[in-house]
Amino acid sequence: MYQALYRKYRPLTFSDVVGQEHIVKTLRAQIAEGNISHAYLFCGTRGTGKTSCAKILARAVNCAESGDGDPCNACPQCQGILNESTMDVVEIDAATNTGVGDVRELREELIYAPASVKYRVYIIDEVHMLSNQAFNALLKTLEEPPGHVIFVLATTEIHKIPATILSRCQRFDFKRLTPELIAGRLQYVAEQEGFALEPAAASLLARLADGAMRDGLSLLDRCRDGQQPVTLDRVEQIVGVCAGDQLMEAVRLAWNRDATGLLKFYKTARERYAGPAQLFADLSAVLRDLLICSVSDRPQELIECDERELEQKIRLSRQLPTACIMRMMRTLLEGIYELGRTSEKNLLAEMTLISLCREELGEDYASLSARIARLEKGGVAPAPIISEPIAAPQKEEPAPAPIKAEPAPLAEPAGGEEGCPFWEMMKEVLQDTGHANLLGFLLDIEPALQGDSLILRSEQKFCIDFLAMPDNKKALEEAAQRAGGKPYRIILKEAAASLREDDPLQELIKENNL
Repeated sequence: MYQALYRKYRPLTFSDVVGQEHIVKTLRAQIAEGNISHAYLFCGTRGTGKTSCAKILARAVNCAESGDGDPCNACPQCQGILNESTMDVVEIDAATNTGVGDVRELREELIYAPASVKYRVYIIDEVHMLSNQAFNALLKTLEEPPGHVIFVLATTEIHKIPATILSRCQRFDFKRLTPELIAGRLQYVAEQEGFALEPAAASLLARLADGAMRDGLSLLDRCRDGQQPVTLDRVEQIVGVCAGDQLMEAVRLAWNRDATGLLKFYKTARERYAGPAQLFADLSAVLRDLLICSVSDRPQELIECDERELEQKIRLSRQLPTACIMRMMRTLLEGIYELGRTSEKNLLAEMTLISLCREELGEDYASLSARIARLEKGGVAPAPIISEPIAAPQKEEPAPAPIKAEPAPLAEPAGGEEGCPFWEMMKEVLQDTGHANLLGFLLDIEPALQGDSLILRSEQKFCIDFLAMPDNKKALEEAAQRAGGKPYRIILKEAAASLREDDPLQELIKENNL
């Protein structure tokens, strides 16, 4: 019968364990010196070597030739544990043995001495699945077990383990493996199996493994085709993903506002991906790396990829403003959320991709920042959104022009005497600088920009009086300067009350020539 690669190449000694040197060094030293604990707790993400280390530990403590802490795997004790002929090493799946009765049966077995080895070892996998009653039944046994018993608990969710259990065990945290370590191990396995593995394919498999060696070997097993070379194209077809180069090219298309090219990319990607959600997740992961490259001086410490791909991401991040990257990430995350709520997934996916290209389609603060960043970067200026003007109320004196819905760039506010296009940005600045208490008094304000003066009118005298207070007026001046890029003088005026055109009293006044 064919044996899966992750089983065939499971580590047999501590020296074979990849990426967990901080743990295997301590365990080997304890075994060599005879300072063996009665209970161990191995925690970490899936596929990082917890169960493998537990089985190695079970052989090492019972090995007759274990001088350096590693099992020899040749003595009768090691052979008996390897071929599972001994009854003194017991592996328990806590996911199916969760009750207090199972733990009580285990406690009844502890009184018996081992038959063929020095220690009886109980390996309890996924121990967080035990019930509270089962944990309580296990407490006393973990605290004072018989001298011939060793417990090894393994879990992927350490936060579910009671503190009383944690305090009775030696805890070892298994870390996620880097893509370089996984890719190197995959290359070794491919050489042992007699087929070629392209470095680019190994790198992609290592990234998809997400820090789990077992997942990487399972993916390699899926992509293997006898003795045929495993190429990058084959990995993309079998696993159903796009390479990093293609995803970065999609980001470039979005920045260049090439909606047609991006939709063609999606049409091709649909043949590989099972659904758009995974594509959006992969694009978000690439944008996350680009964001790290744009804000960090040492992105190699925060991004898990090979050197070639890292250089490409650094070059691309220098072409994209940070605001644009963050807007794309938010758009994709919103798309992923909405995909779970609609049956028209392809339609929503295409709408999301078009939104990536056209930041003028959004009216939120992130879209505004992206438009400003594009203009500052020298990119293609998006067509502005012109909203219907708000009708000004009739007054005895000329009223200022209404506020347009679309703000102008901060560095050069437009509008002159015709309006105040950076009004919304000014309110954002007040919010960010801790003056949110002023926003409620700005609801009835009619702003107008005239030269270097910002005129604020209101029919509510108490609003004018409140905003005229020195601290409040200073806050408005500072917000206007940050929003417009230059100092502005704040002028507060009380506007006369007026009637709407459709007000019945207005008709009465006209009829009587009042």
